[in-house]
Amino acid sequence: MSNTINVNYMTRAYNQYQQKNAAKDQEKEDTRFADSVREKSEASGSIVGNSKIGSVSAKDMTMVEYKQYIYNKISQIPMHPTRAGESISVTISEAGFEAMKNDPEYEAWVLNDLQVGWSQPDKWSGICGGAFSTIYYGASKEECHAEMWSAGYNNGNGGKIFNDKSKNSFWERRIENKKENRKSGKETTGKKADSEKKTSGKNSL
Repeated sequence: MSNTINVNYMTRAYNQYQQKNAAKDQEKEDTRFADSVREKSEASGSIVGNSKIGSVSAKDMTMVEYKQYIYNKISQIPMHPTRAGESISVTISEAGFEAMKNDPEYEAWVLNDLQVGWSQPDKWSGICGGAFSTIYYGASKEECHAEMWSAGYNNGNGGKIFNDKSKNSFWERRIENKKENRKSGKETTGKKADSEKKTSGKNSL
């Protein structure tokens, strides 16, 4: 009996040891990802700290050109793999765009804020069956705020809430649309296959 108790105790201790090591390994992996993103950004200047396109500075761009420039910058920001199931929207007010366009430091802060946030793991997204987040930027750092919730939030209305909150967003990544597109593609392929079968049947007759 004492042997059984010792075995169970040792098993629990070993499992706890493995779990701790796994958690440490994951933490190291998450840290490496975030560090890698930061180092690549600093080396290339492709995301943060480069307010010029060729010889044209941000201040010389029209607002339409500047918005496209910022949209492209945001689209280049890598995300941690655990955020694969997260739908995200970024809203920037008109005053926010003016402030970013006229102040390179504020522009760099906004882009860096997104970069740092998205390089961090989102461990709840996979567990909760997906997640939603909205991020808002105004004319100053103090006006910045963000919200995040799971797909099952408010009796399963997480997606509807996201749609309402992101109506006027500047940049979006909608995971649900990708799923719908894949489903639509399968349906189209299925219909095409059925059509080909019918046509083949007529020809054989």
